[in-house]
Amino acid sequence: MQVYWLQKSYNFEKHEFNTSVLKTIRGVYEDIPLLFNIYAPLDSLVERNGESDFIFAVDSIPPRDSLVHYLSSELEDFHVFTDCRVAAYEQRKGKYLFEAYISADANDKNQDTSMEIPLLKRNFSYVHLYFPNRRRYIYMEMQNWIFSSTALLLLLVGFSLATYYLVKQKFLVEIQKDFINNVTHEFSTPLSVIDLSIEGLEKPSILNEPEKHKRYVNSIKYQSSYLNNHIQNLVSSVVVGQYHLSLRKRKVEVNNLLKKAVLQLEPLLVKKHGEVIWNLETENTTINADEENLYLVFFNIINNAIKYSEVPQVTISTRIGQGRLVIIVRDNGQGIEASQQKKIFRKFYRASNVNHVKGLGLGLYFSRKVVMAHAGHIKLSSRPGKGTSFIIDLPINS
Repeated sequence: MQVYWLQKSYNFEKHEFNTSVLKTIRGVYEDIPLLFNIYAPLDSLVERNGESDFIFAVDSIPPRDSLVHYLSSELEDFHVFTDCRVAAYEQRKGKYLFEAYISADANDKNQDTSMEIPLLKRNFSYVHLYFPNRRRYIYMEMQNWIFSSTALLLLLVGFSLATYYLVKQKFLVEIQKDFINNVTHEFSTPLSVIDLSIEGLEKPSILNEPEKHKRYVNSIKYQSSYLNNHIQNLVSSVVVGQYHLSLRKRKVEVNNLLKKAVLQLEPLLVKKHGEVIWNLETENTTINADEENLYLVFFNIINNAIKYSEVPQVTISTRIGQGRLVIIVRDNGQGIEASQQKKIFRKFYRASNVNHVKGLGLGLYFSRKVVMAHAGHIKLSSRPGKGTSFIIDLPINS
């Protein structure tokens, strides 16, 4: 709206300028006997040759000093305070008889005489008025509008920034609150399970029930491994966020690392009656990588594939091409909405449709950082209700 009113203001000032110049010309006609027919309509006597040029017909060329004097007087009377170049064209001779410069500044040193008035041949004599600083003059007339618009713009920018930081602060507070709640829930539940399992193992009768004994031990192993991975994710994510991720690279067999992560998650897989379908390269390809961090990446992604599926069917594939190794983990879970897919790798972000599943919102953030630190790429392909595929692309030699 402000730009619109500035445009309207500019058009108004331009119209006012043109009107004032036409009034000036009418005044000169009245001051000096330039026409035989003084009642001729002004529109038929004035010609425009561009925005800054005014040509008005005369029957006789007046003396230079007389023309300059009356023009200066009339321009001042109609508040046209800008420089004006004047030239008088004699039709019979086909040239300007004289030129003059009327300065809005009393100091003659500020006169700009560098630009010549172009000669316009006509079949009548005329006086040519050229205003070299017309545009600047109109902007000067608009300075109050420009100042108020600039002030309003700065005010709006300031208000927008304040609103942005307020919303951002509120968002961070909500994230912090959710994070604390998630951490409390995530850590308290496994600890409760461990406590219950230990109580079961402390019963004397447990020695006579090997199956139950094994179940308790596996439960403790799984929950402690679960806690350990969460702690590693949490610590690693804090380190990644504040410092550069330091990698300790060595030869790593990716297929074995994937199988190790699945073995660690087997209790959860069994509990949900799920299965893992393997589609690995026949060659157990090795790459230069940080084994510990890469294991956490695989663990996080496979863990998500199991957690977010009712009856998990997870397909893990590897393939080699153009000096790179591609790992694909595909599940049959609930999928991720398109609007949330770009945000899924943000720290603490959790999709709106997974709040019923435990998590800190750090696993994918950390995974992306690790993959990028290995000069690799990670992306996802997902359709709501159809499942999700995570594709990790890593260089074999790096």
